[in-house]
Amino acid sequence: MDRERQVERGWWKRQRQVIADRVAVEGLSTAQRAGLVAAVEAEFVRLRDAGRLRGTRTTYVLPALREVLVERGWSGRRWKPVPPRRGRPWGTHDERFDARVTLHLPDGVGETLVRACHWASQPAVRRLQGWYDTHGDHWRGQLHDENARWSGVGPSRADLAERERLIAGVHTTAGVLREAIRRALGEAER
Repeated sequence: MDRERQVERGWWKRQRQVIADRVAVEGLSTAQRAGLVAAVEAEFVRLRDAGRLRGTRTTYVLPALREVLVERGWSGRRWKPVPPRRGRPWGTHDERFDARVTLHLPDGVGETLVRACHWASQPAVRRLQGWYDTHGDHWRGQLHDENARWSGVGPSRADLAERERLIAGVHTTAGVLREAIRRALGEAER
């Protein structure tokens, strides 16, 4: 990010110098100077949209996120709104991370991401709920019930493998964003 920020700052510095030189040499009016500034700002937006200037985390990750959404077939679709819910999505585990990243996504991209993750996960979530109804929601297979006693019989290894396969079918916004960040950084997928 530091390198990308320096590239962007250098670009702005050069553009400001070009404007200042033209104002000094050509004796431009305030309105003409404002026109030059507006043109430079428009060029800046174009270069950012093209992914050539990436001086913020968002502009660095956004092209990769858009690629991920397109590859998954989630972009360009009209997704229904996500019903209100509380808590963590089904199938997610407790995870600890060593860093927090804040991104300011455009409304359309953020909305697509949230809705697509929810609805694309729905088939796996329904099957996972059925798995828990059959085998219990505890790692040993029992239901979380303080009055119940564990009998020592839990799901088989095949059942547990099925649960992990179903969990892998649950898409989270954080998981998709991590994939986009790895792609933006050029890391191999894990």
